[in-house]
Amino acid sequence: MTTDTAEVLGTGRYDLPEAEYHRDPLRHLGGSLSSTVARKLLPPSCPALAKHAADNPEHKDAYDLGSVTHKMTLGSGPRIVEVPADTWQTKAAREAREQARAEGAVALLSKDVARAVAMRDAVHADPLAHALLTRPGKPEQTLIWREGDIWGRAMLDYWPDPDQPGGPIGVDLKKTAKAVDDESLAKTVWQYAYHCQQDWYQRGYEAVHGLRCDFVFIFVMDAPPHLVRMIRLDDDFLDDARIRNNNAVKAWRDCTTADSWPGYVNNLEPIAPPRWANTLEDYT
Repeated sequence: MTTDTAEVLGTGRYDLPEAEYHRDPLRHLGGSLSSTVARKLLPPSCPALAKHAADNPEHKDAYDLGSVTHKMTLGSGPRIVEVPADTWQTKAAREAREQARAEGAVALLSKDVARAVAMRDAVHADPLAHALLTRPGKPEQTLIWREGDIWGRAMLDYWPDPDQPGGPIGVDLKKTAKAVDDESLAKTVWQYAYHCQQDWYQRGYEAVHGLRCDFVFIFVMDAPPHLVRMIRLDDDFLDDARIRNNNAVKAWRDCTTADSWPGYVNNLEPIAPPRWANTLEDYT
């Protein structure tokens, strides 16, 4: 269904603009927990940073290439404005970018538009990736659900229809500047807590549709030759994600109930060098 904020009243699947999703369509009901904020509630972050992130959705120029790649690959997303310039250093290029953003569009330099096109073509040239993205479903859908006594929300790249042969398979598309061999991808997933995203999306899907969807990540390298890898995560990843998300739900509940968002504890306890540091021995 297509809806605006006033019509988001409860558990369901909604068609919302990305900017509206990030502003939180449940703010009139006290707010909702997203995967992005959930990950910021827990160490090494803290509730104060999570609250700031919830109230001030962040935009980085680096996100624009990802947004355009998603739009081209999935067919849903903001309007694209190509800026025929080599860099953002000229006044005309910067003005074109700001004008596009003011209109809810995404501006990208011509060279980066070409990169996004190359990534799109690489993804759809892979038979399995293409098949996953053309199964019955719809891109960029927002799910709203009750996570116990709080609201949860999620926007997945490709929400599968529940009734289809073989069962529904959710898909999340990730562009990456890193390698896509197994070890590198495992590090990337852990570093950015993508496994927590998967668990959160699957929770929402089950709450709305009554069944748990399978899940696949599609990674595409943002540099030539734009290699494409599809992966599933094992039970160790997902067990960790479940625990982390459960803890985040509790932290969100506690913080919103008390309207208290603590930062880091200042107890002046000594801290040690990081575990990876090589300390020196004294030979004197």
